[in-house]
Amino acid sequence: MARWVCSVCDYEYVEEAGDPATGIPPGTPFEELPGDWRCPRCSVGKEAFVRAGEEEVGTNDEDYL
Repeated sequence: MARWVCSVCDYEYVEEAGDPATGIPPGTPFEELPGDWRCPRCSVGKEAFVRAGEEEVGTNDEDYL
């Protein structure tokens, strides 16, 4: 299961945990969240979230030697 991070406030949506406070059950993939779902911390929409762990690849120091 994936984690998604709000680019505004760093809130993490963890698919495995869901968002029970807003009725989203555990195991709900981010893509299946309702279109009107908002960050519980800062209220921005889904478009402000980025998938955790998808940072740029190739930052190994050996790549620059």
